[in-house]
Amino acid sequence: MDKTTETHNRWQQLAQSSVLWLFAFILTIGLTLILATNLTSTSNIFVIEGQPAPDDIFAPRSLTYTSNVRTQELRDQASASVAEVYTPLDLNIGRTQLARARAVFAFIETVRADTQATTETKLKYLQAIEGLTIEEQVGLDLLSLTPSEYQTAKEETLTIIDELMREDIRESQVSDFQRIARRQASLELSPAQNNVVTSLAPQFIVPTVFPDEQATAQKREEAAAAVQPVVRTIKKDQRIIRAGDIVTPEDIELLTQLGLLQREPDWRDNARIFLAALLASILITLYWYKFHNQRRKQNARLATLGGLILVFMLGARLILASNAGLLPYLFPIAAMSMLLAVVFEVRLALVVTTVVAALYGYAAPNSLELAMYTAAGGILAILSLHDEQRMTSFFRAGMIAALGHMVVILMFHLSPDADLLNLLQLILYAIGNGVLSAALTLVGFFVLGGLFGITTTLQLQDLSRLDHPLLQELLRRAPGTYHHSIMVANLAEQAAEQVKANSTLVRVGAFYHDIGKMNRPPFFTENQEGVNPHDSLDPYSSARIIISHVSDGLELARRYRLPDDIRDFIAEHHGDRVVKAFYRKAVEQSGGDESKVDVEKFRHRGPRPQSRETGIVMLADAIEATSSALRPDTEKAIEKLVNSIVDEHLAEGQLDESGLTLGDIKLIRMSFIKTLKGRFHVRVKYPGNESLADEGAEGEMKGTESGRLSGERQQGATSPVLSSTDVSG
Repeated sequence: MDKTTETHNRWQQLAQSSVLWLFAFILTIGLTLILATNLTSTSNIFVIEGQPAPDDIFAPRSLTYTSNVRTQELRDQASASVAEVYTPLDLNIGRTQLARARAVFAFIETVRADTQATTETKLKYLQAIEGLTIEEQVGLDLLSLTPSEYQTAKEETLTIIDELMREDIRESQVSDFQRIARRQASLELSPAQNNVVTSLAPQFIVPTVFPDEQATAQKREEAAAAVQPVVRTIKKDQRIIRAGDIVTPEDIELLTQLGLLQREPDWRDNARIFLAALLASILITLYWYKFHNQRRKQNARLATLGGLILVFMLGARLILASNAGLLPYLFPIAAMSMLLAVVFEVRLALVVTTVVAALYGYAAPNSLELAMYTAAGGILAILSLHDEQRMTSFFRAGMIAALGHMVVILMFHLSPDADLLNLLQLILYAIGNGVLSAALTLVGFFVLGGLFGITTTLQLQDLSRLDHPLLQELLRRAPGTYHHSIMVANLAEQAAEQVKANSTLVRVGAFYHDIGKMNRPPFFTENQEGVNPHDSLDPYSSARIIISHVSDGLELARRYRLPDDIRDFIAEHHGDRVVKAFYRKAVEQSGGDESKVDVEKFRHRGPRPQSRETGIVMLADAIEATSSALRPDTEKAIEKLVNSIVDEHLAEGQLDESGLTLGDIKLIRMSFIKTLKGRFHVRVKYPGNESLADEGAEGEMKGTESGRLSGERQQGATSPVLSSTDVSG
C-alpha cells in the first residue's frame, strides 16, 4: 500500500473519528438539556396523588399563593349549585295534545256507531289506536257507556288535559302530573266513566318546558366567575402533609409552589447532570468506537442511535416531570431496547439499555426501583427478541419484558402492609408497558428502516434464509453460481469476524453478490457443462456479457427490493478491475498491439469497495473461485494462492477506499488460509514428496492470475485464461 493510500486511509479514519466525537458532544448536550429541564428537587420528595404520604412533610419557608386547585373546587361547587334553566311554557304543546285527544275521541265515536262490527272487533279497533294504551276493561267501558255518559267522560277528560297542559311540566315531573290527572276526575262520575277518564287523560300529559343548555351554562359560568380566588398562607416549618394522609391535588399544588417537587436547578444541579450525561455519552461512544467504528453508513447509524436515545429520554423526562403518579411505570422504554436490537445488534442494545436505565433512575426520585424496572424489562426484551423473524416475536418479547417489570415491582412493593389495590394497579401498568413497547417497536422498526435507509438485523436474518425466493431462483437457474456464493459467504464470514466487521452483513452480501449471473448462466465457468459459449464469441462481446452480470444483478436487487447495503456488494465486488482474459484475447487478435485495444471496454464499472465488508467479499470471491478451480492440497500452495490474489488486488488499488488497514488485511489472509486448509484437507508431507508438492503449487500459481480455470484445464487450448473475477465472480 503506497503513501497516497496510507494518507487517504488516515484522513478517512480522522473523518470517522471526528463524526464519532461530534456524536458524543451532541448526545452529551442533548441529555444535559433534557435532564436539566424541570429537575426534581434534591429533597427527593415523591408522592402520588390519591396514595398515602410516606412521611410528614414540612414547609421549608413561608409562602402566600393563590390556590388554583381550591379556587377551582369552589367554582365547581358554585356552578353545580345553579339550578337548571328551562325554556318558557310552550302553550302550543297543550293545544296539540288537546287536538290529539279530540281526534282520538272522534275515532272512538265512529267505532261506537259501527252497527256491523262485533264488540270484540270494536275492542281491537280501539286497542289499535297509535300512541295510546287502552286496556280491555277500559275499551269495554267506552263501548258500554250511553251517549250522555260517554259525552260526560269525554268532556271531563278534555278539561283535565286542557288545565294541566297549561302548567310548567318538566320531563322529570310528567309522572307527578299524570297522578294529578287521575285524582282530578269528578267524584260524580260512574265507575265506568271514572275508569275511562283516569286511563285516558294521563296519557296526554307531556313536558311543556325543556332544559335550556345555553342559558344554564351562562348562569353557571356567572356563578363560577363570582367566586374570588382563594389565597393560602403557609408558615415556615408548618406541617403541610401528615404521614399516612391521602395526598390530594391541593397537596400536590402546594408542594409544587414550595419547589419541593419541581424547581429551577442551580449550577451544582446542572454540573451533576452534565457529568451524568457526559459519562453516559462516553460509555456509548467508546463501545461504538470499539465494536462499530468504520461500519457502513456510520452517519445515518449514529443519527439513528442518538435520536432514539434522546427521544426516549425526553419522553421519560416529561413523564417524570409531570408528577403523573404511576405513569412512569407505563412509559415504554423497552421499545428503545428492542429497536436497538433489530436496527443494530444485541450487544449495543444491552449497553445502551443499561446506560439509559441508569439515567432514568437518576432522573427519578425513587431511582433504584425505576432503574431496575427499566433495565430488567429492556434486557429481557432484547434477549428474548434475538434472532426472531416474525412480528409475533415483538409481542412475546414485550410480555417477557412485562414479567421482568412485575418481578421488580414485587421486589419493592410486596410487604405485609402492602396496598394490594395499588400493587394490582402497578402490575397492570407493567403489562400495559410490555404491550405498548411491542407495538411501538413494530412501528419504529419500519419507520427507521425507511427513514435512514438502514438495514436491520431482522432484514438480514430474512435475507439469509436459503429458501428466500431470489436464492431459490439462483439455485434453479445457475446452480454453480449458487454453490460458489455459499462458499464465498463461508470464507468471507470467517474473515469478517477476525477483523470485527459486520459478519452477518458480509454473509448475506456474499449470498447475493452474483445474482446477475442467472440471466446468462452458461457464460460463467461454474455453470458450464463441457461447452464454453465464449469460444464462438469475439472478446468484446464476451467481456460485455461478463461485465453485465453486475448491472443485471442490480436490476434484480431492485426488483426484489434488496436493501442498499446488499446492493453495494453486487456493485462493488469486482471494483473497476479489467476482464483480463478477454482483454488479452483482443490484444492477440490485434497482432499483439495493445494500443489498438481500448482497455476501458474490458473494465468493470465499479465502484471499488467502499467498505470493509465489500472489500472482504471481493477478496473472498476471487480466492474461492481460484481455489475451487485449482484445489490446492498443500499448505504452501494455499498460502501462495491467497497471498498472490490479495497482493494483486492491493497492487491494483482495489481496496484503497474500503477502510481495510494493513493489520486487517493480515488477519484476513490468515483467516482465508485457515478456512481453505480445513476445506481442502491439506495432506501431510512425507519425506520425498515435498518437492512434488512445491512444484505442483508453483505450476498452479503461474497461470492463474487469480484465475478461475486455465485454457488447458477446462476450456481447451483455444480459450484464454479466465480470471476468477472475469468468469465466476
